[in-house]
Amino acid sequence: MNARSAVFRLIYEDVNWYFAKLMLLFITVPLTIVWIIVGLVFDLNRETLAAISGPAYFFFIGFGLFGFKSLFPISIGMGSTREQFLKAYYGVGIGGVIFSVLCLNICQYALVTIYQRNSVEVGILHAARLFLEEYHFFAYLWIDLMVGMACFGLSFFGYAIVYRLGFMRSVIMFMIVTVTGIFLYYGGAISALFDWMSNFKMSAMAIASCVGAVSLAALFATYPMLRHAPLHPMPRKR
Repeated sequence: MNARSAVFRLIYEDVNWYFAKLMLLFITVPLTIVWIIVGLVFDLNRETLAAISGPAYFFFIGFGLFGFKSLFPISIGMGSTREQFLKAYYGVGIGGVIFSVLCLNICQYALVTIYQRNSVEVGILHAARLFLEEYHFFAYLWIDLMVGMACFGLSFFGYAIVYRLGFMRSVIMFMIVTVTGIFLYYGGAISALFDWMSNFKMSAMAIASCVGAVSLAALFATYPMLRHAPLHPMPRKR
C-alpha cells in the first residue's frame, strides 16, 4: 500500500468511526427512535419540536476543529506529503458530511412520515423552519447539507488560522478586524452594503447555497495556509 492510499484509508477509518458509528448509530438513530415513541405515546402539541439534527452540527464542527490535529502527524509519519493529506482530508471530510446529512434526513423523513400517519402534530427543530412553513424533504436536505458544510468549512478555516499564527496572534488579528469593522460600519463606509444585503430578497435555497459556497471557499482557502505547515501548531502564547 503506497502513502497516498494509506493516508486515505487512515482518514476514512476515522471519519467512518466518528460520523457513521459515533454520531449516527449511537446518537442520531436512538434519538429518532426516542422521539417516535414519545410522539406516539404522549399527547404532545404542535409547539413541541423534535430535535435530532442538533448533535450532527456539533460533530461537523468537532471534526473541523480536531480531525486535522489528530491525523496530520500520523499521516506525515506514514510517508504522506502535506498536499496528499490535505486533499484526502478535504475529500473524505466532505464525503462524510454528505453521507451523514443524507442519513440524518432519512431519519427526519421517517419521523415526519410516522407523525403524519398517526396525526401527531409535533414539528421538527430545523434551520429550514426559519424560511419554510412546511416540511419538504429535498429542501430540508439541501439546507442541512449547506449548514453542515458551513460547520465543517468555517470551523476548519478558523482552526487553520490558529494553527499557523498561534492563539494570541489569532485573537489580536480577530480584534483588529472587529474594531476596524465597527468603525467602518458606524462611520458609514460599509453601512450601505449591509443595508443592501438586509433588503436583498433571496429564496431559502439561494441563501443556503450562498452559505455553502462561502464555506467551501473558506475550506479550500486553508490549502495554501497548511500545505507547508509544521507538524505541531504554534504555541498558545505566541
